[in-house]
Amino acid sequence: MSALFKDLTAGASVYALMKGDELKYTEGSIVSVGAQRVDVPQVQAGQMPLAMPSVRNVVDVTYSLDGKNYTDVVDVTASMFPTEKTGCVTLVSTDKNDVVRELQATLKKSENYLTEAEKMIPKEEKRVKECKALIAKLDTAFQEKQQTEERFAKIEESQNVLGRKLDMILEKLGKV
Repeated sequence: MSALFKDLTAGASVYALMKGDELKYTEGSIVSVGAQRVDVPQVQAGQMPLAMPSVRNVVDVTYSLDGKNYTDVVDVTASMFPTEKTGCVTLVSTDKNDVVRELQATLKKSENYLTEAEKMIPKEEKRVKECKALIAKLDTAFQEKQQTEERFAKIEESQNVLGRKLDMILEKLGKV
């Protein structure tokens, strides 16, 4: 079972998975853990809360990652928590296995996304062709531009064909 943050002392290890543009794993350490206290969310003066504010037992945890110190308010029953104080979404945990499970979940989510995206590519390619055809039909300037681009593409292709034929002729002449 993972250790709770409230039970850690200075120097204890913490493990962090930073989920910014790139995934990054780093190990850090506890700098200090404050005394347990009650956290009551603030209600703005003159406003009635829609729901009863949830009172939590928390500790202030100061930890060091990559040489920088961060402090978060952490529930006393937590062995991991998310934070954005590092500049990106970061999972901070007392156990490496929590990081591994998060990586497995992230991998599965990314694989599922790619699978779905691959299924959508043909549909979106068809949609692009349909849009271009309808725009060309309705917008004469766009239609002229499309026709000019098609002419240039045909000229480039015929140049490539002629170049390949010339290369074959020169190759045969060189072998004689």
